[in-house]
Amino acid sequence: MHYRPVFVAGCDRSGTTLLGDLLGNSRWSITTPESQFLHDLLIQIGLGSFRSPEVAASWLQKHFRFVAWDMPLTLRELAGLIDLKRPRLTIENLLAEYVRHVHPDKIGADVWIDHTPDNFKYQTMLKNLFPEARFIHIVRDGRAVCASIKPLEWGPNNAYMASRHWATRLSEAMAVEVAEGANCLRVRFEDLLQDPDDVLQRICRFIDLPFETTLLSGGGLMLPEFTRSQHRLVGRPLDGSRAERWRRTLRKGEIRDFESYPLAHTLLTQLGYRTEFADPPQLSSLRVFMRYCHEFVHNIVHRSRHRSMEARALSAYRKLLNRSLSQLSIQD
Repeated sequence: MHYRPVFVAGCDRSGTTLLGDLLGNSRWSITTPESQFLHDLLIQIGLGSFRSPEVAASWLQKHFRFVAWDMPLTLRELAGLIDLKRPRLTIENLLAEYVRHVHPDKIGADVWIDHTPDNFKYQTMLKNLFPEARFIHIVRDGRAVCASIKPLEWGPNNAYMASRHWATRLSEAMAVEVAEGANCLRVRFEDLLQDPDDVLQRICRFIDLPFETTLLSGGGLMLPEFTRSQHRLVGRPLDGSRAERWRRTLRKGEIRDFESYPLAHTLLTQLGYRTEFADPPQLSSLRVFMRYCHEFVHNIVHRSRHRSMEARALSAYRKLLNRSLSQLSIQD
């Protein structure tokens, strides 16, 4: 099956999952869960790390992000999908298998929506493999990103560090906008919430996907179990009031911390977001140092929790695979 890829990207918590969920509700498109394992697989193939498809398949079965695709394939079945000399064919084989397992009603869909937030880090690699690919950059007010990401167990957990993270990811994506030119579309998260009909029609024209009103209701993405608590609003009716919710959740000091990073302050202004401070506020060296220390402790505390979550997901996958093998043995 030949797929036309659409790579959606942006800073974490900017709406990549929401947009993927909406676009995946078309009969002609398929939205897959985040696919970081594909980036890693392509890099490993390029480095010549795998002696055989079986070695690559074994590596995939231990990759947390591949397991999240929820395809109980035996080592032999998975190896049969891998062609180390033709990595594009390998990816399209994996996509076709995902459709067969998870969305059998979409066998004919040929538009692949990949909403992995860090897609733009690998723009050159992806473009070389898929010259016809389209890129969509979804932008969200960095302070809203901060309010959304800091309670989570991963990512920056204070406003100052969230500011640096947002500015860095945004700068990477804007570089891709320049490189891709008219082949990259920028979409504002706030516009998507407040005028979804117009924004989705514009996106559909850009990616050559027929617009259907069913897109507005979402439901086109099968969320992995471990991410459902983080995306509770995905699949629900769009709520324009969410765009400004950060103003009720961030304290004044947190907004000051966020806007104190000069690059973040500049980007907010350039993107048309109204800043609370006319110029970047000055923070004391001690406060900046404490923000770094806070982030360091956060990472230490939550790293073991994240590893435990990955271990549980891998264990559940192995049990699912064993059940599938048992059923096949009974049928034989």
